[in-house]
Amino acid sequence: MVFFKKKEVVGLDIGSHSIKLVEIKETGKGMELINFGVMPLQPEAVVDGAIMDASIIVDTIQNLIEVQKVKTKDVVTSVSGTSVIIKKIKLPFMTEEELAETIEFEAEQYIPFDISDVNIDFQILESEELLEEEGADQMEVLIVAIKREKIDDYTNLILEAGMNPVIVDVDAFAIENSYEVNYDLKEKEIVALVDIGAAVMNINILKNGLTSFTRDIFLGGNLYTQNIQKELGTTFEDAEAIKLGIGMEGISKEKARRIIERTTEEIFQEVNRSFEFFRSATGDENIDKIVLSGGCTKIKGMDQFFSQRVNIPVEIVNPFKKIHFDEKLFDREYIKEIAPLAAVGVGLAIRRVDD
Repeated sequence: MVFFKKKEVVGLDIGSHSIKLVEIKETGKGMELINFGVMPLQPEAVVDGAIMDASIIVDTIQNLIEVQKVKTKDVVTSVSGTSVIIKKIKLPFMTEEELAETIEFEAEQYIPFDISDVNIDFQILESEELLEEEGADQMEVLIVAIKREKIDDYTNLILEAGMNPVIVDVDAFAIENSYEVNYDLKEKEIVALVDIGAAVMNINILKNGLTSFTRDIFLGGNLYTQNIQKELGTTFEDAEAIKLGIGMEGISKEKARRIIERTTEEIFQEVNRSFEFFRSATGDENIDKIVLSGGCTKIKGMDQFFSQRVNIPVEIVNPFKKIHFDEKLFDREYIKEIAPLAAVGVGLAIRRVDD
């Protein structure tokens, strides 16, 4: 969803727990991190991806820009949730130009909103030239529809903060972008990218480097906090600390551990249901690898828990794996610690309007 044309951009990941800002430039040696910052949001400023208190978010963006001394004005951000529809469909073979002219008509039957209320984009998933050479009569197309109201909510925040929104992406695709620039994609490999944030979990399953299945689930780190508060009678702040393994005086570590394990099981079951739906819809039986990102990866042992349950490799993403940074400007241990939270931001920061 393109608005203006500029080259230098700032990636701005507006989550329900915090806002992450990332700037990356392209150099002769590859991509280089030039700016990174995180600022927490007050609880319930963003709920399930919906803007509940715009003034708080605008103030936080402005503070983050000031603290990080950002000079670039053009911003790439992203959205997720029920206002976003992603579908992989089959259409009669046509050129990209022909599809651009007919996409609203073709997509209308797959979009549960009034077509006049959404912005639509698409990607042909196979080489147009190859399809033409093979004489194909059909092609696979990924269509994305986002309610204009949702886009307006996010772009207005950025405008009010004194910045220019140039691209609105989708969280799941931003994570895919950051994964692709940092990891080698293997032919026929099926990789599940699972980003577990505070309130929303994004699942994007890639096959041969292309999106095969996506799903947003309104479940995340807040569930741990709520369960701990409810069962241990703690404050929000203490529950946040306990879920990250910080012991509190008078709190049973064993009881806290059981709550965390039970909550992790609940989240895992939602992920596994998505995997089962993917298998039944596509006929693919095996997911070769799970890559976790998001704030919930800070919960000790989550990757091992998932790996034991599905018996396939599980790793925590490093969106800075192939991105250079000056250790005089960024502490290596801090970057390592914060990396799993930066997957969306990195994916946004590497976008270019003309890519």
